[in-house]
Amino acid sequence: MCGIQFILATTYKEAYKEETFVEFEEGIHSYLLKKEKDSANKFGFLLNLDIYGETILYRDEIKQLIGICEGLIHTYTKEDKDQQVRRFAKDLKWLCMEAIQRKKHVFAIGD
Repeated sequence: MCGIQFILATTYKEAYKEETFVEFEEGIHSYLLKKEKDSANKFGFLLNLDIYGETILYRDEIKQLIGICEGLIHTYTKEDKDQQVRRFAKDLKWLCMEAIQRKKHVFAIGD
């Protein structure tokens, strides 16, 4: 399945060996792009990550991602697909909190 894997690590080598990750599935990504196309794009940082490349997120970006996750959790509450968005956002928020606590980075690796 295509998408972005968010991985807790310090180096690329560690990231590629890590088996625990949060998957930003292509279906959820597409759903959010469709729903947010007319908004001020408050979730733009997440939605504009390169789905084919690699991005290292550092402390300030991780904090920004936590805020985005909180926004997703509070915004998407009605439809069935919204529950998938909420589950993803909760998992990603947990990963980000772990990264800050353990002084690691979040690697966003696209397929």
